[in-house]
Amino acid sequence: MNLSAALTADEISALNTPHNHIRAASHSFENATRSSEHGKESAFEKSIRIKNTLDLHEERACTQPDWRICALLMNCEYQLWRLNAGIPLKLNPFLSHWVETIQRLDNPDASAPDLGDGGGATTVGVINMTRTMWIKNLLDGADVGRYLAATPHQVARELLKNGQPKDFDLQVYVRMLEDEGIYEKTPEPEFNVSLPARKDIDARNAEGQKKGGAPEHSYEDEIQQHKDSILEHIQNQPDTAIFELTHLPINITYLDFLTTLLADHTLEKHAVDPAQVITQYIQHALRTVERMDKPPSPPMGGTDDAAEGEQLEYGKEAQSRHILLLLLFIKSLIRKGLVELDVLYFEIAEITVRYVWIKEVREFRSWAEEGVENSAGG
Repeated sequence: MNLSAALTADEISALNTPHNHIRAASHSFENATRSSEHGKESAFEKSIRIKNTLDLHEERACTQPDWRICALLMNCEYQLWRLNAGIPLKLNPFLSHWVETIQRLDNPDASAPDLGDGGGATTVGVINMTRTMWIKNLLDGADVGRYLAATPHQVARELLKNGQPKDFDLQVYVRMLEDEGIYEKTPEPEFNVSLPARKDIDARNAEGQKKGGAPEHSYEDEIQQHKDSILEHIQNQPDTAIFELTHLPINITYLDFLTTLLADHTLEKHAVDPAQVITQYIQHALRTVERMDKPPSPPMGGTDDAAEGEQLEYGKEAQSRHILLLLLFIKSLIRKGLVELDVLYFEIAEITVRYVWIKEVREFRSWAEEGVENSAGG
């Protein structure tokens, strides 16, 4: 499977006509797919190609806004919804795409223009407003059928005329993602709140030695105690252990610890699914890296350095560094046969799309695609 594949020219032509009914465009799209090299692909594989096409043409809409791109974006969103309509929404692999698209493009305070009956020039603002309103209708699901006999331009005109749906609450869908562990319920300002920061331990040791007292445990001792505690929980409190393992910091020490647990089959011996632990760990790590995009807001009333742990790093450099650690970790697990490539398919897809600006990520995508092709060929 090619994780970067997009729709073919014929498929795009079936979806980018603003005056073709949505249902008719859907039939044309299916015919174009059947007659292409992708005729036997799964719904998920097709969905990945649609998602990649959406990302590409969202960028084009910013510089070349026209009704053909608007129609393509609307039809692609509908196809993505249609292909995955049988999956409960909270488990839908593309729910995060729709939520993030609304978060990124929605401007509920903007006034909607009157498109009239014509199909004249449009703007990126109109395209974004139309697309986010369309996604909101798809998520609601109730009125989708009545739009299928209309053209994208007609749908856009009605959506903009009606204005923002007053009963739409994006937080409902955000909470679904939180409940499934895709999003964190509360931002965590520290990598690991259960462990004191190394600088705090060193400072307390230095202060204790000045006063003639015995030093506290070293940072390495604290790490080892934490590992021992997790091992004990694996035996006696597996649910607690799973939470601890999936919320470990992104550093070499803990990545090696996770690798050892898998290599020694420690988790299986205590009826803990290693695939679940690794996927949840990587998902949590990705949410952590995502929050590194900008510094956290300072807490009310100032800060208390003595009470704080290790602060979350932020910036492109920090994101790159931690993504590279995750890539090395994932590649190591796959090469050692500890985790199958398809187990981490969604996580790999997110990394290779969200962090494509990192050179090593692009190289990793090629490596992963070769692995998938070799597995299929074997």
